[in-house]
Amino acid sequence: MATLPAAIRIAQTVGITASAFCSGSILSISFLSTPTWLIAPSPILVRQWQLSFDRGKIMNPAIALVSIISYGYLSYKLYGTLNHPKAEMYGLSALVTFGIWPYTIFGMMSTNRKLLKKHDEMRGSDIGEKATEVGLAKGDSTKELVDRWGMLNLGRGLFPLVGAVLGLWATLS
Repeated sequence: MATLPAAIRIAQTVGITASAFCSGSILSISFLSTPTWLIAPSPILVRQWQLSFDRGKIMNPAIALVSIISYGYLSYKLYGTLNHPKAEMYGLSALVTFGIWPYTIFGMMSTNRKLLKKHDEMRGSDIGEKATEVGLAKGDSTKELVDRWGMLNLGRGLFPLVGAVLGLWATLS
């Protein structure tokens, strides 16, 4: 078997590592941060969510983009044609990893908007529960919204995870 050029090996390593890291980052928020946030009073809870949201919307899409570019490069450069199985696998890795954007826009945006509105409403509130949190329709309290967001975020984290598995499979097969 011929040795692959260093650029190909680097792209494989970067693509797999970046999509796995992105998935880990996203999933850790749902598995570790969200349950911790939910024990806080709503004004603190929504501030914590907002801080993570702001950091995550900068970091995770950038990491996913690095992965997508790496997989796209591999699909195009190494195997050259779309009828080659590895080209399709790397292309699929890129496409699945890209799925975090439409999933976020179509699956999570309404919850994001509600939480961003809660953050604005509670800006400057003390650490106690805000009076407007009482008597809301089911599913509209800050805690219910953050809990729902955490579950939706689990789904988002699966996209780059599947991309990493497909990229690894293409690399090792």
